[in-house]
Amino acid sequence: MIENDEQLQQASEALGDLYRALASYRRKILPVNPRNYAIISQGPLDQIREIRAEIDEYLGLRESAISDVLRENPPDFKE
Repeated sequence: MIENDEQLQQASEALGDLYRALASYRRKILPVNPRNYAIISQGPLDQIREIRAEIDEYLGLRESAISDVLRENPPDFKE
């Protein structure tokens, strides 16, 4: 769980590392064996989803939280 901006920065850097790993797998494994690419990519993809959820939670971007805020403070679109 991300509790401060320093941990947010670390999570962001971890995402970059995971995306770079996936790009490497895509270049090296996908052309040779698409099935292995799909299997090997699952671990990093699961980690990416987990980290992104933690980032969203820390930033208050959960859909339920956003819905609550908008319900309590609807935007005023009047000109």
